[in-house]
Amino acid sequence: MEIRSDDGARVRIRPVGYQPGVEPPDDPDEAADWNDWLLVETDARTADGQAWSHLEPCLTVAEAYALAGWLRQQAETTGDPAEPSAVARFTEPNLAFRTRVLRRRRLALTVEFSYESLPPWMRRQPPGAVYLLTLTVSADALSTAAEQWAREADAYPRRVAS
Repeated sequence: MEIRSDDGARVRIRPVGYQPGVEPPDDPDEAADWNDWLLVETDARTADGQAWSHLEPCLTVAEAYALAGWLRQQAETTGDPAEPSAVARFTEPNLAFRTRVLRRRRLALTVEFSYESLPPWMRRQPPGAVYLLTLTVSADALSTAAEQWAREADAYPRRVAS
């Protein structure tokens, strides 16, 4: 999916495969607790043109599907700008998402980058450092991004031992 902000900032995030070298367990009893990790490619650019990218196994298949639903829900939100932000966090803290209603059908989508996903100019920060990239978007643009993400995530169903 690609999301572009009114100010020129953008983020592209897409699953590109399963985490290499990690296969489903053969034992059905172990499969219940097993998470299928996706490699996620991220390319981001700030409004002033600073850009970076990374490729990390930072979402499970289930989290990828949940993100699609969360994005859809945020696109449909017509809440009060005084309401608190909605947040989507995952097992790996590399990426997180936050939305805040600005006005009718306009949202601030903040993508939080941390750990291996930090921009290169922040890589020597203390553990837990976060870089925030805020995108001002229309509800329609966020809805389009949600559908794009859902299609991309659908290419990687949860694997089971054969």
